[in-house]
Amino acid sequence: MKKLIIAFVVLCTYSQAQQLSVENKPVMNEDGKMVDSWVAHLDQDQSYCMNTYNEFMRKNFDYRTGRRAKNILSVDKKTFAEISSLRIDQRAIFWPESNGTAVAFQFSPGYDIHFGNEMYKEEFNRAEALVKNYVRFHYKYFYEEKKKELNSKIKSRQKSISNNESRIKKNEKTIADNNEDIAANSIDADKLRDKNTKLENENNSLHSEIDKLNAEISNLEGEISKADESLKNAEAFN
Repeated sequence: MKKLIIAFVVLCTYSQAQQLSVENKPVMNEDGKMVDSWVAHLDQDQSYCMNTYNEFMRKNFDYRTGRRAKNILSVDKKTFAEISSLRIDQRAIFWPESNGTAVAFQFSPGYDIHFGNEMYKEEFNRAEALVKNYVRFHYKYFYEEKKKELNSKIKSRQKSISNNESRIKKNEKTIADNNEDIAANSIDADKLRDKNTKLENENNSLHSEIDKLNAEISNLEGEISKADESLKNAEAFN
């Protein structure tokens, strides 16, 4: 019996729903055979998903992947203890969807022999957990990268704010010094007044820029909070 597990979480930051979906369905392999598969549906594009699959196999199993076709990666003749003691070929078949990418996981202990709904049913059912583990890994990888990028933008804006504040203080000191000279009836009083006006205008512009940067930082912090919430939802997917 086909099993469909779908959860959608609204993620306003990236203007689309976060897909947390794994379903049991047949998918054609590179030999043109329809094979029972666990299919994950993800938000990101095909290239990104292929990269997270490579990282998932490397970091979780210390396995290197091979490429069977432009859209097919595999780990060949390896064991996955949580599924079976048999050495298997594990294929991952990728294709684009309107909302992201589908990834079909297939498990084959021999040529034209596959875990599925009829043969090796228990092993196939256990394989679902591995696919869900990949989904959690994929989104953790994505959101941690996203948060790193957002934090980098925040630091850049904070540095700009610090630079602007230093310029404002320097200008304020110059204005104060000029005012002392003006009060002492300096022969350059008119020039100093003009200079002070320019410095005051510059400071006003710098203050406006600081306000803008602070608003951008608040928005970026909001995006980080939403990414944290989406990551939390992904980690709870089971």
